[in-house]
Amino acid sequence: MVRRLTSPRLEFEAAAIYEYPEHLRSFLNDLPTRPGVYLFHGESDTMPLYIGKSINIRSRVLSHLRTPDEAAMLRQSRRISWICTAGEIGALLLEARLIKEAAAAV
Repeated sequence: MVRRLTSPRLEFEAAAIYEYPEHLRSFLNDLPTRPGVYLFHGESDTMPLYIGKSINIRSRVLSHLRTPDEAAMLRQSRRISWICTAGEIGALLLEARLIKEAAAAV
């Protein structure tokens, strides 16, 4: 017999943590399935909260709900932007450049 160690309320609260915030859902429909770089932007549009790369931007952005830390970052995000590249190497190089530029600005 499997015993439940959590209450329905805790399960509901945990499920709410791992959902995309309502204000970001409109961006999800437009995400491309192409390679490129994506950025999560917070209140300040000058410095992104997160810069990532993927061969499939849509699937990678949608996978950002695996941990409580990622869920917390998503709650701080105000918008998602992306730049498509010709392939994986282009995404890798662009991500490195954008991270370097962001680090230099700090």
